[in-house]
Parts: sequence; structure tokens; C-alpha cells
Amino acid sequence: MKKQLRHSLISSAVLLVATTACFAGSYKGENYKGEAMAPCPTPLMIKDGFYLGAQLGYDSYRTRNNISARTATETFSTNPALNATGWVGGLFGGYGQYFNEMYYLAGELFVNTSGASTSTNTNHTYLSTGVDSLYTKTSVNGSWGVSLLPGLRLNDATLLYVRLGYEQARIKGQASAMFNGVSLGSVSKSSWRGGFNYGLGIESTFYPSWSVRTEFNHTNYGSFSNNVTLAGVGSGSANYNPSDNQFMVGLNYHFA
Repeated sequence: MKKQLRHSLISSAVLLVATTACFAGSYKGENYKGEAMAPCPTPLMIKDGFYLGAQLGYDSYRTRNNISARTATETFSTNPALNATGWVGGLFGGYGQYFNEMYYLAGELFVNTSGASTSTNTNHTYLSTGVDSLYTKTSVNGSWGVSLLPGLRLNDATLLYVRLGYEQARIKGQASAMFNGVSLGSVSKSSWRGGFNYGLGIESTFYPSWSVRTEFNHTNYGSFSNNVTLAGVGSGSANYNPSDNQFMVGLNYHFA
């Protein structure tokens, strides 16, 4: 029994000496065979500095159309809420900086082109004279904007951010009127309308200097109107109050 205990103590002492030697070799950057140890990989992280990217998404412009038509004897009005939907894509660029290794702030410019559009046709029967028809269409050609992106670092590779900014969109309104099947006039008007742009997004790096992001944002735009003269019979008008819900996915390259 004593002989077995002595052998156990000797084995433990040998193991302790060997372990100490290994740690001593590792302290100098070597393994137990005297070879250099492999360096630890640098963790992926979103970098400070300038960045440039491309984005693709989907627009849903909710447009409240206040439509009215008047003749010498009759008046009618309606206010349908329509969704002008379509694909949107563009480019963006900016500069971002971390603060206290936790908080982030970036300034960004972007330009987009959109295929969102919608139309409506409103009919009204006049008891004394006939049927009046008022057609309206809303489409979006493009937009640009400037934003601040305050964010919070979730981990080395991922950032949660808020978009706060101003956006302008080129919105086109078209209107035409018919009375008893006869065209009475039409008008088309394109207008740059601006509004406050805000949203929430998340960005994550997947390769050195490259990251992807996805976000949802909303913009309320200023209203505008079109007027149609009904060739001596009367007049019609369409007032547009647009707003946009937008979903985007972007690919970023960081120059730092």
C-alpha cells in the first residue's frame, strides 16, 4: 500500500514539472516541441471610416387621393387610400465612427430610383346630365436623402442603428377627366416632395472590409395637387398626400 502511494506521488510530481515546462514554453510563444504557436485570428468587426454601398428593396407609397369634380349643377368627391408599390434600388455612402467602443454614429448620403406606381378611376352618374369619370395616377421616379445613423454595438461583428434624416422623392401625379365618354382634359405634374425619414436597421460584417445590412424606414412627404378643367362643363381636382414604407437590403465596403 505504501509502495503504491509512493508511486502515485512520484507520477504527480513528474506531471506537474512537465506542465510547468509547457506553460514556460508557451509564454515565449512556443509549444512543448519548441515550435512557434499559431497566432490568434483577428475578429471580424465593422470598421471606422468611409464606406460605400449598393442597396435593393421594395417601396410601398400610401397615397391618400382627395378627388373632386364639379359641373354647373353637380358636385361629387371621394378620397381613396391607394398603395403605389414597386422595387427600389440605389447607392449610398458615408462616414462612421465608434465612440467608447460601444456607441456608433455615421453620416450618410443616398440616391435611389423607384418603380412604385398606382392608379384609380372614379365614376359618378349625374341624374340630369350624364356620367363623369376622373382618372388619377401616382408614380415615383427617384429619391435622394441625407441621414444620421446613431447605433449601438451588439458585438464585434454586428451593429444596431437608427436612421434619422431628410428625404426628397420625385412624385408624379396624372389626372384626366371624361364626360359621357368624351375626354375633357388632362394634366400631368411632377414634383419634388420632401419629408422626415426615420427607421431601424442592423448591419453585420461577414468578411474583412465587407458588411451587409437590412432596414425598415418610413417617410412622410408634403402634399401636392392637380387640377383639370372640364372644357366649359366644370372642373376636377386631385390632391395627393403620400407617405412611404420601405424595406432595404444593402452591401457595404469599408475603406478603413
